[in-house]
Amino acid sequence: MRGLVRDLALALAAAFAIALGVAARVALRVAAEQGWIAAGFHRLIVRTAWDRFDAWLPRVAAAALVAAALAQVVRWWRGRPAPTRLRGALAALALLAALRAGTALEAWHAARGPNLLLVSIDTLRADHLGTYGYALPTSPTIDARLAGEGVTFTDAYSQSPKTTPSHMTLLTSLYPSVHGVELWQNGKPAHVLNPAVHTLAEVLENAGYATAAFTGGAQIDPARGFDQGFDLYTVSGQRRRALRWLGRHRWERFFVFYHTYDVHDPYLPPDEYIRLFDPDYRGRVLDAVHRLRAQGGMSVPAWEGISRRFWDSVDRNDPRDVRFVERLYDAGIRRMDGETIRPLLDRLDQLGLGRDTLVVFTSDHGEAFGEHGQFQHDDLYAGTLRVPLVLRWPGHLPAGLRIENRVRLIDVMPTILELLGVSGPPSVQGRSVTPLLHDAYAGAAPEGAVSEYRVYESLRRGGLAYIVDGPEERLFDLLRDPGERENVRAARPDEAAAMRAALERWRRDCRALALRFGPRGGTIAPSEETARRLRALGYME
Repeated sequence: MRGLVRDLALALAAAFAIALGVAARVALRVAAEQGWIAAGFHRLIVRTAWDRFDAWLPRVAAAALVAAALAQVVRWWRGRPAPTRLRGALAALALLAALRAGTALEAWHAARGPNLLLVSIDTLRADHLGTYGYALPTSPTIDARLAGEGVTFTDAYSQSPKTTPSHMTLLTSLYPSVHGVELWQNGKPAHVLNPAVHTLAEVLENAGYATAAFTGGAQIDPARGFDQGFDLYTVSGQRRRALRWLGRHRWERFFVFYHTYDVHDPYLPPDEYIRLFDPDYRGRVLDAVHRLRAQGGMSVPAWEGISRRFWDSVDRNDPRDVRFVERLYDAGIRRMDGETIRPLLDRLDQLGLGRDTLVVFTSDHGEAFGEHGQFQHDDLYAGTLRVPLVLRWPGHLPAGLRIENRVRLIDVMPTILELLGVSGPPSVQGRSVTPLLHDAYAGAAPEGAVSEYRVYESLRRGGLAYIVDGPEERLFDLLRDPGERENVRAARPDEAAAMRAALERWRRDCRALALRFGPRGGTIAPSEETARRLRALGYME
């Protein structure tokens, strides 16, 4: 019997050593791919190795090793010498116990410090919120509990009018032409984030944060690299999952990224919200809303092509239809305000985390309603690029402060890291806007607010907006023409030339960085489930 115990202990010790060695090798390979050593992310190497080791060494093996060790303790208690090989097994147990204790100590240490909740409401334009001057009651919770208790940046711009590149910029502080993660177009394969890029989640994970993402998937599918640095990355069921996860992790320092398509087209809010904004409309668009909403409840395939059928019901030359479509969008915002934002903030308060959590509220891009002949988000005008940006952290950020300086979505990551006291990677192209909290005259980014989509580019700098739309150039005087309707390029050629040169300098800088941080390897196509979601949102036929 003693020989059996001894042999079992030795076998388990060997399994322990092999599992630990393989886990370490895997962790070093991942670290090489993602540049962790150069970035000082040594904690992530250890964590990756431990996660692999923990998964590969069965619990029953650890229990058997403990039993063998206890048997050896009994032998020692009786004064019998321990066989040399069995001493090695006991040493392995001691190492395992030390690793366990170190993990527990790290978790306790990481629990101290501020939390982060980053909320992105896909396709939310800033000027349809009350805090940005909108006259209709779309956002009472956002106005009172975020803007009223935090800092509102009134002139924030996205770097792309499309979901995938814009969100990747938000999470990496790199321009779309640098990270190269483009939109999935009609299901065609597209690039994946270069592992050498350090995401916000990865930086915070290395700083000891528990990281989780609750998203609508589709154009921010985890397969594109959006899951890099997240312990958990989920698609759909965001509110239920996020509220439950917060309860389970209330004693840890956490970063939660919450994303939803609540206000994205097709706009199909319940009638109770529609009546708040346009109770008198009667027409084919409302009929289509009722029909499509009913069909969508039947099965997932019924949602395929629903965006196209919604827009087929809209006469874009009929002012009544256009106005009603915009009111449907407003109704969706009001629903999001009450059914998404309010429960999240309530949950933080219920858990006693409200004062210890930095809440960042923003969007990836806005939406157009025919102001320049376009609908949805296929242009580079302000209605499509101007997004909300509100930061709330009671006791740390001034309540009700409004900052009019122009800022950018690319600035969000370095701003968050500075507020949390976490060092960021040197590769970021954005810059922290925290100086604006103390000095209203702090300078804007020297290159201005640049946005891009395929071959289209725009630059907002000073009182000018410059848009390159294929072969056509447009220049707008924002002081006289905030709606960007009168092209003054021909009358002001010198200013147009200066903006053109500034854009060329920006392109040159991005090309250099893209050589280091652009996509590597092949491309990836959406899965069948993701393709269904893309069809429902109008990205695939």
